[in-house]
Amino acid sequence: MYILVVDDDRFANTLVQFVLHKVGYEVETLDSPRAAMQMIERREPDLLILDVSMPHISGFELSQKLRDEGYEMPIIFMTAKDAIEDKLQGFEVGADDYICKPFNHQELVARVQAVMRRVKKMGRENGQSLRVGQIELLPAELKIVIPGRAPVLLTPKEMQVLRLLMASPGQVVKRDQLLAEIWNERDSSSNIVDVYIRRLRMKLEEDADRPTHIVSVRGIGYKFVAQHAQNGLEKQTGHTPRPSSRKGTQEETDDVL
Repeated sequence: MYILVVDDDRFANTLVQFVLHKVGYEVETLDSPRAAMQMIERREPDLLILDVSMPHISGFELSQKLRDEGYEMPIIFMTAKDAIEDKLQGFEVGADDYICKPFNHQELVARVQAVMRRVKKMGRENGQSLRVGQIELLPAELKIVIPGRAPVLLTPKEMQVLRLLMASPGQVVKRDQLLAEIWNERDSSSNIVDVYIRRLRMKLEEDADRPTHIVSVRGIGYKFVAQHAQNGLEKQTGHTPRPSSRKGTQEETDDVL
């Protein structure tokens, strides 16, 4: 596998090249985003590792330019900028992971391997639509289709979060699982999951403050619930209805938090 590392710190480049080459990767380093763009036009890497703070063109700007031009290689940002706002910006411009300096060499290798596993898995899954109730997720097209509404467009990370929730309708997906599988994070204090859940609710729900599809389970995580009419009653996908013991009432569900 061919990895391109772009960082204006040549010592950092040499160190990353040594660490990744030692575990079997082909690694090339550059200290200029402009030179990186020219290199990518000649040979597209299997993985791009970018510093953020570089002269003339930042890593964020280079990533956005690559995505705008149709390049889809996975990107890992490697930077000292550790604020949540910087991480969110990185994921918004197409990052697959975000590593804060200084980092352990074993962590770098683990994150590279995790990203490549996710990319391989996504390549198998992206051609498969996912339907829960009347809501259909089209991963390859980064959109949701709901009858009676215009298609809802998603960012890659929003799609990954929603796909993980929709894969187990009616079941709780823990916050730690979302952090680990999508961001390769183990820091349970991070609020990045909550930020993306809020964004999805703004796009999907009729009222983001009173969600009916992406439901919080206090202290645990979230679950996806799709509702559709059946025999005049509201049925929740992923939940087996129980007969009501009281005449004239609707089905009772256990999805009210």
